[in-house]
Amino acid sequence: MSTQASTSAVVWHRDAASSALKWLLRIATFAVPVFLLLPFIGIVSASFSKSGALAFPPSDWTLHWYRSISPDYYAALRYSVALGTATTALATLVGVPLSLSIVRGRYAGRGIVNALCVAPLGVPTIVIAVAGFKFFMLAADWHDIGLNGTSAAIVLMQAVFTLPLVVRSVVASFAHYDNALDEAAQNLGATPWQVFWRVTVPLVLPGVIAGMLFAFVLSFDDVVVAWFVGDPSRPTLPVKLFNAMEVEFDNAVTALSTLIVAFWAALALLLNRFFRLERLFSRR
Repeated sequence: MSTQASTSAVVWHRDAASSALKWLLRIATFAVPVFLLLPFIGIVSASFSKSGALAFPPSDWTLHWYRSISPDYYAALRYSVALGTATTALATLVGVPLSLSIVRGRYAGRGIVNALCVAPLGVPTIVIAVAGFKFFMLAADWHDIGLNGTSAAIVLMQAVFTLPLVVRSVVASFAHYDNALDEAAQNLGATPWQVFWRVTVPLVLPGVIAGMLFAFVLSFDDVVVAWFVGDPSRPTLPVKLFNAMEVEFDNAVTALSTLIVAFWAALALLLNRFFRLERLFSRR
């Protein structure tokens, strides 16, 4: 009887522990999304509040702050989008061939190239910005090439920390790549160029698109590099918002932030609807 009682007690404790763990997982599953959404909820609600303070919940509602957004913010937004597009294009043009050389190359030093492509991920952005600023100053002294304060300087330095994301995304897309598909296409008479464009590119395209999305988001969100090497008279949107938070903050900033959040949410929904996000970010 004592043995049966002890066995029953062990089973009961095990079931109780399992039940408690399941409840903890359920609570965490609910709490984590709520925690992530709370800042956005606060920003959105503040953008409709009549008071100039970040009050939550707002006592009264208005669209005044949306109408009072300065045209300078929209100009900075267009500038940030243009820089993000250029940075993404540069990172993709350099990153995709690098990824192919890392995956399929057979040359000495391939491991070093792979390590160098990942290295910027471990370097703080402030270090990249200071190094870029100093490098452009030296280039101006040695070769009279003045890049500091130009859009080209921002694009070049943003490409430094966005390139690793493109490379890793494309390399990850080769994780389950079946080389037999290339051999089958060649056996059917396809040239190496046709194999690349009709077999390889479609299979790694999800990784390329994922890397491009990461690169654009990081470029659009960058403050430090744009602040160090950009033109102070033509700030990007993140830099302008950061300055506004220090000297001229009002709820027009929260209104613009709400519009940006709404844009990214709509973009995510469209991508999920027509392209399936899980296919873009999964390994093929």
